[in-house]
Amino acid sequence: MAKKKGCDCEPGLPAWMATFSDMMTLLLTFFVLLLSMSSLDQQRIKEALGSLKGSLGVLHGGTKTEVNVRELLPSLEMVEVSPRQLVDKDYERIRLELYRKKIENKIQADRTEMGILLHIDSSVLFGPGQGALGGEAQDVLKGVADILRETRWQVRVEGHTDNVPIHTKRFPSNWELSTARAVNTLRFFVEKESMEAARFSAVGYGETQPIASNEDADGRARNRRVTVVLLEPPGVKKERAQTGGSRRRSGKVRADRPGFSFSLNMKRQVLEKARGGE
Repeated sequence: MAKKKGCDCEPGLPAWMATFSDMMTLLLTFFVLLLSMSSLDQQRIKEALGSLKGSLGVLHGGTKTEVNVRELLPSLEMVEVSPRQLVDKDYERIRLELYRKKIENKIQADRTEMGILLHIDSSVLFGPGQGALGGEAQDVLKGVADILRETRWQVRVEGHTDNVPIHTKRFPSNWELSTARAVNTLRFFVEKESMEAARFSAVGYGETQPIASNEDADGRARNRRVTVVLLEPPGVKKERAQTGGSRRRSGKVRADRPGFSFSLNMKRQVLEKARGGE
């Protein structure tokens, strides 16, 4: 019985397939890199290169995308913070400082569209019908000066009185009394605390802007005050006009606003994702 002849083919794949596979792999690599570089996004280029490592013979080492936290931090530092966020941050910090200095019962902090207001009880700074600083005025105003030094805002010092008429040789009316109190408070900041005079202005409103009723003693006492106003930077007013005067609660960025911002939760997620890739 004649023996059946076997195949004369060599074992393994034909040699041409190795050359063809290398050529296709190189073409794939070329087009992937071309697509990544066309966006000019360095982060995406790193991800594309990292995904190819270990799977192609033309690159060396690594089987995962190598993007670490240090490479992400520079981009996090470039996040734009809106002017209103800076104002809110300063307001919270000022309230904390008033508490730390134990003068929160003598100075009432308020946040309005005008800016940050510090209402100081007139009895803390001046005697009845007097325009010169006295009593514990220096200790209280020194605490306020320490707070003002940590900001670069313009400051307006306002003097206010109740509606009880005054008629003395020095103060013919409440206009003169309120103005004198505002000016003397301003001079303390500039002369005693050596603060920049160009930041300050003073104005006396007399009895025209009460914050309480003048019908009882408690209301009149609240109206007799000196208000230190940290005037809102122009950027905040512009931002409020663009947003229609209402605060945005959504984390999405408006298309009509330049730059971007994100919450602390978003920042934490980015960092955790980056650490997982190390």
